[in-house]
Amino acid sequence: METMSITEVGIYTVEDLHAYREQRDDMTVQLIEGELIVSPSPGVSHQVVSSELFLVLASTVPDHLRVLAAPLDLRAGERTVVQPDLMVVPRTLVDGSEVTDPPVLAVEILSPSSRRTDLVRKPEVLGLFGVEHYWVVDPQHPAIRAFQLVGDTYESRQIVEGADLFDTEVPFPVSFRPADLAR
Repeated sequence: METMSITEVGIYTVEDLHAYREQRDDMTVQLIEGELIVSPSPGVSHQVVSSELFLVLASTVPDHLRVLAAPLDLRAGERTVVQPDLMVVPRTLVDGSEVTDPPVLAVEILSPSSRRTDLVRKPEVLGLFGVEHYWVVDPQHPAIRAFQLVGDTYESRQIVEGADLFDTEVPFPVSFRPADLAR
């Protein structure tokens, strides 16, 4: 198979995404508005925070919800397939190869290679797709920023750093300290 160039923006399809992934199993490959976004696989600190936050969320979600972890595609449009690090979805979602309805919550854990995508590109497409809650966690400088959808864009609702307590009632009650996720 011919190697694909990722310099052309806005022309790739979901089929192109799957073909490219077959060639690059050492990378995370997503499709945002027709542009292939290629980044290295997550590092250890990223995965530590992801697994710790998964445990926190899984122990607090209401019975009608469940937490799913990447890699799992969220198809947010004809030319957009992203992989949030964590998603909270209805418990009725039990099969299929991708999530096709907006999750209750999408969470991204920042990596040096994904900062711009996670802070700019993904919120744009997730907001338009209707994901009501979007959290961004920084493992290098332990912090969480919680966004809530207003119209089709996100407003920052809460920023909590270090050993301070992140405490929220939406989309469900949960509290934790960002610093505890990196231990």
